[in-house]
Formats: sequence, structure tokens, C-alpha cells
Amino acid sequence: MLQELQIENFALIESLQLDLEPGLTVLTGETGAGKSIIVDAVGLLVGARASAEYIRAGSERAVVRGLFQAANIPGLEEILAGFGMPVEADGSLLLSREISRSGRHSCRVNGRSLTLSMYQTIGQMLVDIHGQHAYQSILRPASQMDLLDGVAGLMELRAQVKELYIAWQNLLNDLAELGGEAAARERQRDLLTYQLKEIAAANLSPGEDAELLQEREILNNAARLAEGAAAIYAALFEEEGRAAYDRISQAAAELEAMAAIDAGLKPWQNLLEAAAAQVEEVARGIRRYGEKLEYDPQRLKQIEERLELIKNLKRKYGADIPAILRYQAEAAAALEGLEQRVARAAALEKEIAAAEARYREAALRLRRQRLEAAQKLAAEITSVLHDLAMPAARVTIACTEASRPGPAGMDTITFLFQPNPGEGSRPLAQIASGGEMARVMLACKSILAGVDAVPTLIFDEIDAGVGGAAARSVARTLAAIGQRHQVLCITHSAQLAGVAGQHYRVTKVVQGGRTFTRVEKLQGEARVEELARLLSGEASPIAREHALALLEQARAKK
Repeated sequence: MLQELQIENFALIESLQLDLEPGLTVLTGETGAGKSIIVDAVGLLVGARASAEYIRAGSERAVVRGLFQAANIPGLEEILAGFGMPVEADGSLLLSREISRSGRHSCRVNGRSLTLSMYQTIGQMLVDIHGQHAYQSILRPASQMDLLDGVAGLMELRAQVKELYIAWQNLLNDLAELGGEAAARERQRDLLTYQLKEIAAANLSPGEDAELLQEREILNNAARLAEGAAAIYAALFEEEGRAAYDRISQAAAELEAMAAIDAGLKPWQNLLEAAAAQVEEVARGIRRYGEKLEYDPQRLKQIEERLELIKNLKRKYGADIPAILRYQAEAAAALEGLEQRVARAAALEKEIAAAEARYREAALRLRRQRLEAAQKLAAEITSVLHDLAMPAARVTIACTEASRPGPAGMDTITFLFQPNPGEGSRPLAQIASGGEMARVMLACKSILAGVDAVPTLIFDEIDAGVGGAAARSVARTLAAIGQRHQVLCITHSAQLAGVAGQHYRVTKVVQGGRTFTRVEKLQGEARVEELARLLSGEASPIAREHALALLEQARAKK
């Protein structure tokens, strides 16, 4: 609840501090005194649009502060924690809004600056303003669903639906993280399998292509090599008297004779004898090489086919055989991973189907119960509207299928209002009349007071155009809501003012050529006089007697 409200340099208010209590509080005063300015200030405090027009003439800035007792408001502690704000041990929350002519406005909670959207998230959980100014949570479809489910006792079932929805979505996310659709995974698996089979069938060996190229070159030049081998053998060993072997052997014999005379020639003799042996070895080796040479067209064809195969594999998988083999290893690993993903995807698809079925079963159960609850709640709200001088009005609650399933189920909840027969029903947000809107809000709040988590409700002239028995009904309804919420109401109704726990009078005075709004708390005789003024325009004896009777009736009912 709002415990303390401070306003500085806001419109006609130079400085104001109100200490507020639980229950019903009313603000009365002549038209134009500035009652709605206080409502505007509270609206600004909880996140309404800031405008330099609110700043009092002659001032550079306006400030509105509100000290709230915010303990036990569902979800508020989690939101504060999400904003990185510590929760005060006593549950207090200080909101501060400052606007300046320079356009540099600020929003603070417990002294910490927040963005406007963050600030509004907190503010809308603290105060609802109904009547001439639109700050009504009940106009939001999500809030309408919350209120319906709260009244019907469906929040536990809805929490189960949410858990099932999250479980279903998490499985869908897991499937999405596997990458691509099932058909794409199958195509990838087929491709990798084919590639691995193609590479494996080739049975490649590193360096094989170079060896094949060498062998092809030899086969293509077999005749030339054979001729060369024969010529070399003849030159080295076969031509009698002219062969290199014979000549070296002859020189070696001569050197042997010389070494017998000069021992210093012995090393040269040994080298020449070794050279003769090497020439003989080369000649015999070349002969054997030449004898084995044979042109084999069948083998050449095999080599050409093998080289073409390797060429095609290089074009597809790598610049050389080692690169192809690396690709083979990588593809095998990728296929293994894909096989695991395919298996996981198949398992996930079964889990997803089961999770979706569980969600839809629970969501349909929730939908059936919502449909029943919507009819009952709409009838109750309509009944209250009849007591509030709207005998022809009718509220219905549409529970239609949403475009897609969500954490709150498969429904869209819309509160519809029909002011008069034959006019058709429209969503609450489209109600044009401020008086109609205010009383519909009051009817809804009277029914939903037990589950509405917003602690402070403000009604701006909700009794406009209502008198007699209807005014008494409005007063009783607001007093009943005040048993569960803090209610602030701007009113011109003596019946409503008479049942309030606190009564403030707002007046406008002119001093030194400046206009000021003043607020005073009324008690005792001052309150009687104000009620008399509301009843007849002046504090006549009859009006005072009637005012005293109103206060006595209110005390008797408490």
C-alpha cells in the first residue's frame, strides 16, 4: 500500500505530503480545486507519461515520491531481483519520479535509477488508477486471464500447464539444436555414406599416384630402355677388346707391374681393380634390367584407369592422396556424429509428441474450466453493475482459442461490455464513456478483490452521474473493496465520503497572485461540514443532520 505521498511543484501543488492508511480514503472538494492533479501525480509516480506541462509555473522541475509497503506482493520480489535490486527487510519501496523542463527526467526505486520500462513494471504492480485516466491493469488481456483464473481457483492448474509447455518447448529447442530438419539430416547421412564408400573402395595408399606415374612412364618407354640397356652392357662388357671392362683390366695389369717397381703406385692399382669390379657389376645389373623389360599394354591400361580414379577422387576430396585420406577420417567422424544426432532426433520426436499430448490434455482441461468460470464471473459482474445504476448493462467473458499454444494455455480471454441492449459487446478497452468504464472497473474489482494482487486502487470520480440508491451501492462496494485493498477515491458523493476511513478536502487558494492547491485531513466537525456541503451545497442545519446520520450509519456497519 501507499504509505506516504510527497508532491513538489506539480501543477498547482507547490508542496504536499499525505500520510495514508489502509482501507477507503476519499478526497473531496470543489470542481477545479485540484483533486485530479493528485491522481495525475500518483499516475506519474507509477510510470505514466512525463510532460513538462506538469511542472508548476516558475519552477524548473517537479518531483513526486511515494513510500510503499510492498511486502507479499506476488512476483514483485522476483522482478526486483531480476533488476539487481536488493529487497528491503521491512518490505518498503521508495519510488521517485522527477521531471524537468530540460527534458531530463529520472525514475528511481530505493534511490537507484531505472529505465522507464523497468520502472513501469514495478509501478503497475503497486497501483491501479480507474476512471478518467487510463492506467488499468484489467484492460490488459493477460491481466484479464490472471483475474479469471484467480477467481476460479485455476492458478495451480495453469502452473501445471506452464510447466508442461516449457518441457515441450525445451524438447523442441533440443531438436532444433541438432541442426536442420529430419529430411536434411537423412540427405547428409546418405551423402557421407556414399563418399566414405567411394573412398574406401579405392583403397588408396600414400605415394601410390607417384609410383603409378613412374611405372606408366617406364611401360611407355620399354623399347627405348631395353635398347639402352643392351648398348650399355655391350659398351661396358661385351665388345671384345673395346669393352670398358677389358680396357680397365688391361690398365690395372700394367699398373700392377709398375707398382712392383714403385710401391707408391699400389693404392692406384687397388682403385683401378675396384673400378673394374664395379664396371662388371653395373654391366651385369643393366643386363638383368634389360632382360626383365617388357611392354605390357594390359598393365598400362590398368595404370591409366587407376590414375583416372585417383584424379576424380582428388577433384572431389583433396589435392593429393593424404588430403583425401584426411577427408575420409573427417567424414567418418561426421557420419558417426550425424548417426548419433539422427538417433537422438528420433528419440526426441517421440518425446516431443508425448510432451505435446500431455500439454494439450492439461490445456484443454484448463479451457473447459475457464469456460465454466467465465460464465459465472460474467454473471456476477453484471449483477454488480445493475446495483451500480446500470440495469441494462451486461458483461460477457469470451474464451476463444488462441492463434498458438502458450504457457498460459490455448485460450485468449477478453472481457466484453454491452452498455445497452442492441448495442453490441465491445472489449473493455474500447468503452468510450469514462463513467461506464469506471463502474465496470468497480464491478470487476468488487468481484475480483480477493485475488487482485495490486494493493492500491484509485478511483477518480467513479460515482459521476450516480445518485440515490445507486450512490449508496457504489459506496458499499468501495467500502467492501477497502477491506482487502487500500482504496483512494475522488468523489462528489456524500454517501461515499461518509463510509470512508479517511477524508481529505482539497481546496484552491490564491496568495500573492499565485494559485495553490491545499489538502487537509478532515475530522470531527470539519468532516460533518464537508459532508453537509456535498449534500446541499452549504452546511445548513438539515444538511448537517443528514451528514451526521451518514457518519452514524457508517460507524454502525463497521
